[in-house]
Amino acid sequence: MMKRALILLMLLISLSGAYASDKPVFALVLSGGGAKGVAHVPILQELDRRGIVPDMVLGTSMGALIGGFYAAGYTGDDLERIVYENDFMDMIFQLYVIHEAEVIPSPFTDYETNLLTIEFGQEGFGAANGLLDDQYVNSFMRRYLSKVLSVTDFDDLSIPYRCIGTDVTNSRRVVFDSGSLFDALRASMAIPIVFAPVRLQDGSYIMDGGLEDNLPIDLARALGADIVLAVDVNDVMGIYDTSPDAETLSGAFTAFTDYLTRPNVIKQYANADWVITPDLGRYSAMDFGSLDKIYECGVAIVEARQDAFDELEQRLMPYKDEMHRVLYRDIEAPLIEDVVYDVPHTYDNDLQAFIGRPMDYETITEFENLLGEIRSHERLKSVTYEIRDGVINVRKEAYPTLSGDISFGLNGGLGIRYDGDKTFFVFNPEFTLSGRLALIPSLDLTYGIVIDEGITLDAGLSYPFLDTAFLYGNIGLKYGQLSYLSIPGTRNYNFGNDVGLFAKTGIGYVYRNDLRLDIIIGADYSYISGITSGSTELLGRSHDVYVYGGIGLVYDTYLGERASDDGFEGSFTITAGGDFPQMMPAYSMILEFFGAYGPTPSFKFIFEGEVSTIRRPRNLAAAYRVMQTGLVTHDYAYFMGGIRLPLPASTYLDAGVYAEGYGSLAEDMIRDWSMNELIPFCTMDKLELGGYLAGGIMTSFGKIGAELYISGTPRVSFMVSIE
Repeated sequence: MMKRALILLMLLISLSGAYASDKPVFALVLSGGGAKGVAHVPILQELDRRGIVPDMVLGTSMGALIGGFYAAGYTGDDLERIVYENDFMDMIFQLYVIHEAEVIPSPFTDYETNLLTIEFGQEGFGAANGLLDDQYVNSFMRRYLSKVLSVTDFDDLSIPYRCIGTDVTNSRRVVFDSGSLFDALRASMAIPIVFAPVRLQDGSYIMDGGLEDNLPIDLARALGADIVLAVDVNDVMGIYDTSPDAETLSGAFTAFTDYLTRPNVIKQYANADWVITPDLGRYSAMDFGSLDKIYECGVAIVEARQDAFDELEQRLMPYKDEMHRVLYRDIEAPLIEDVVYDVPHTYDNDLQAFIGRPMDYETITEFENLLGEIRSHERLKSVTYEIRDGVINVRKEAYPTLSGDISFGLNGGLGIRYDGDKTFFVFNPEFTLSGRLALIPSLDLTYGIVIDEGITLDAGLSYPFLDTAFLYGNIGLKYGQLSYLSIPGTRNYNFGNDVGLFAKTGIGYVYRNDLRLDIIIGADYSYISGITSGSTELLGRSHDVYVYGGIGLVYDTYLGERASDDGFEGSFTITAGGDFPQMMPAYSMILEFFGAYGPTPSFKFIFEGEVSTIRRPRNLAAAYRVMQTGLVTHDYAYFMGGIRLPLPASTYLDAGVYAEGYGSLAEDMIRDWSMNELIPFCTMDKLELGGYLAGGIMTSFGKIGAELYISGTPRVSFMVSIE
């Protein structure tokens, strides 16, 4: 009896094995192609519509990214939604820029560093090994794949998955089938020079898999695929008789990558049952601003190749009841059991608060935002993490220890103003170059050059102590723009041979890189040569020396890299001393701030303002502040409140109302101040109310925008500027 039972059991096993072997293995293979890879999405939607589930998904570069999401449980419709609800232009085209060459700049020396910062030293030039900053791309992948980041065997995903990378250290193809899913996706799409390569634990560097295998059909066959449907978004066979437009940078890049990948892809075409090729000849791999049109090209090829999908469905029809997969939305998010990190202990409470929370989209979004703050505050090259067995291991990477840096900045603009009496044009660009050079350990030489209608040169020494504080001293020379009539952007300005010398020394204290306090003493010397118009003397010759002490405070939590950023930035400076030979008590107090906060990324409340009062000799430009409409004043109060609508590609629209209080000017600008006029804000006797409209774009180079102020006087100012 026992023997007969064993024979029957063996027969059943044999029959079940024979039945299982009859089911063909269907592999879906997706090519790389940058932005053109969005055309893969309609193919996935068509498979979903027909109830066809691949037995494996393979992809390279953008095909690896979309295929990875599909294998993780996202449907084709989910992927369409993700494409349309994310701003890929803003996400991808973020340059590596160190926005401040030395933490928060001193409130007494403000150099723009928005264009570029280059570090240099024995290791070479550059602060990163990729042109574009991958922080936002990395955050995007982790947020949407948070539930499966702990998966280490890619066969355990909703659909078994493989992707391709190129090991540039050992010149070989890498097939990712296990390990970190995030690292695999990120490595497969690491376009050389554009994105930093991924370094594996063995020390090898992995770049874009398209360099080795941009359409891994042969790999699918080697893994046992009986049926292969491949999607090639690059038209390497020239089906549509088009070639990339190499007259643009993005077109040249696409033509170059096609040239590199074409030979390997062409030889694999014959090994697929069907190769679907959308007509994307007019688009390049970098056309992330045309994703909607690229998607429509994918829809068109699905409609045109219904024969392929019909044949595929017919071959798999007997087995459709066996096809199923777990959708991402139905996967239970694992809990965070611990967070391990090597960042400063000031972040202990923030990081440990995530223990016990589920690894869902909302939690990982908050976690990514916190890491972004840490990266910015601590001025790190990257702060990233990996997840294993419920433990998040945070790791930081500092910029290389180099011997110096040089930063370039640009602000200012051009426009037109009407002050109620006269219309005048404004052109006030300002270019800055600043940086540091390590002379010996812990002693830096700092330098700066500002070029506008005049020129300013300064140099100094900076010595850090107590980790968060440093001593510094600066001396400098300024030529031009020292007199009242030389203030750029105002109604009247004229330039003489004005020369100034300045020196200051102080202590700076920085807390978590968002709060800086400076205490300084200094002296400024100004020589005004005098300005005449024909035989009329507009401004007489004068010498002025200002000896003072001062306190400055900067608080900055606003990155300002994206239109949807929240945060606050503000600065406050006060100096007091005396001007000689006038024997005049002198002071200045200036408060400036800006804030943006909102309930959603697509709606923000914004506010900004300035309060200032200055008492210096009236012939000096340093005695005045410039209003929004170009008037100059000694006492000034400004506040604007409104809304911001962040738009695609980090563009924005602002609207609001504003009020300006200011003091009228005496006709005789050379006369001394009387004692009662030295009282702060005693000259402020006028008020302007008006409206504010603005629009622009946030970039790695700063904000580029246009602003319109209209007051009830009326006064009008329209400026196009960068800052």
